Amino acid sequence: MCELGERLRRAREEKGLSLREAAERLSLKARVLEAFEECRFAELPEPALARGYLRRYALLLGLDPEPLLALYPRGPEPSFSPAPPARRPQRVWLLLLLALLLGLGYGAYRLLRPEPAQVVQIPSEPLPHAPQRHPLRVVSDPPGARVYLDGFYLGQTPLETPPLEGGRRVLRLELPGYQRLEEVLLLDRPLSLNYRLLPAPAQAPAPPAATPVPSGKLVLRLEGRSWLRITQGEKRVYEGIPQVGTELAFDLPVEVRAGNPGAVRVFLEGQDLGLLGEPGKPLTRRFP
Repeated sequence: MCELGERLRRAREEKGLSLREAAERLSLKARVLEAFEECRFAELPEPALARGYLRRYALLLGLDPEPLLALYPRGPEPSFSPAPPARRPQRVWLLLLLALLLGLGYGAYRLLRPEPAQVVQIPSEPLPHAPQRHPLRVVSDPPGARVYLDGFYLGQTPLETPPLEGGRRVLRLELPGYQRLEEVLLLDRPLSLNYRLLPAPAQAPAPPAATPVPSGKLVLRLEGRSWLRITQGEKRVYEGIPQVGTELAFDLPVEVRAGNPGAVRVFLEGQDLGLLGEPGKPLTRRFP
């Protein structure tokens, strides 16, 4: 796998997205994103269109698209054919004869051609201007809020973006323990926005659900969204993003790969081992 594909795949797993979910958000086919991640560039459309897809995919994953575009291979250089050899001097008279015949033919055409019809020029409409692009700066109190623009994840506050397409955009901020903030803004100039997030209303904790105690099994309870891949030996028995609250049971031994380990609680033969790992830090763990 090339460096471009590895960066895209690692960023997608850290966000807990499957190829299908990412393709649905971008209104693309999953095989296009799979070709980027597996570096099968020959399966992609023409370079100009493919680079546009790559830029949109990088923004969805919260990556700077310019370094990734620099890794995308450019098309082949145009080749030039050698100049044809000069004609031999003895054939110059053939060229003169051909020029004479062409001159006679053109003169006959000028004498015999009909009068040209009058052409009415219709003024064409002016081409639309390219949309303006402006940078955006977002700061929140407390910091660390996740920033979404029109549903696309941009990063965490404090955040400064490269120039974005202007117009009416929907900005959303999310931070665990605080109320979600959403507003419509007009990006018609460089904007610097500051927000104060309000704590979420306190709720009584729900009693923990009873977890079955199967013998010789590993149980994974999803307390948040996370991509999972489960293998037993050389066989892959599960891969996807389960619904929050789902419990998955597997026979031992088993290997677990999680994109967001902080959302996965582990029960080994009925014993609560706690969370699989830290939030947002993908890891692989074996349970013999």
